[in-house]
Amino acid sequence: MLALGANVVALPELHRYRERVVEPQPQPGTYDLGLRSEPNLELLDSLAPDLIVMHPELETLRPSLNTIATVTVFDPDASGDTDRSDRLSDARQNLNNLARSITMPDAFAASMNAFEAAIAEAATRLRGHDGRPAYIVTLMDTRRALVFGRNSLFQSVFDLFSIENAWDGPTSPYGHTTITLDALAGRPDASLLSIGRESRQLLTSALRSPVVASLPYVRENRAVAIDDVLFYGGLPSAQRFARLASMALSGTASQ
Repeated sequence: MLALGANVVALPELHRYRERVVEPQPQPGTYDLGLRSEPNLELLDSLAPDLIVMHPELETLRPSLNTIATVTVFDPDASGDTDRSDRLSDARQNLNNLARSITMPDAFAASMNAFEAAIAEAATRLRGHDGRPAYIVTLMDTRRALVFGRNSLFQSVFDLFSIENAWDGPTSPYGHTTITLDALAGRPDASLLSIGRESRQLLTSALRSPVVASLPYVRENRAVAIDDVLFYGGLPSAQRFARLASMALSGTASQ
């Protein structure tokens, strides 16, 4: 909804959104509806919205929500594609479906124009990329990480720029798997891209370990970090990742 420029007056778990999703930024004065699984219906009713957009997992709440405003169901996994190898195409289609369901087709076109412009800027930035493959990780602690590969949103963005993902091992349907950090030694020529503020802090701590300190991308200063990007996200998350990753990998942002 925010990606379409809609006037969103309330969101669930607003603090978590601002930390993990970040963009598009909610408007000042946006109300927090509490937990996604148990939104504050009394607050929602008092705000008198024109439209409520809900996930299909909240179907049991639909009768109550219908008494407050018109309800539209949005399923970010509506494509039903279990392969998930082209997450960007799914994201485009899902955003287009949402725009049509709330009669904002022009907003979808504007959002796509902004996305394509951001991708073009990132591609220009990456002309300075050294061509190395890169591991994409989020550290869970000083020993383990989520590594992202096939089926991930991040992989789809890498594909736009012909950047090789150094991880070619198995992943979940959402494109990640849990590993120990020593599993990232398979490609000594690779760089490391760490995602998230907590991951950045954990990486700093992990560098004290002889095992991690001995990894080639650490020894040769090829580990970079960016702020949080929602790996389950759609087009706005892909746009944010393209910008931040291109800056980090091209050396055009201080780390």
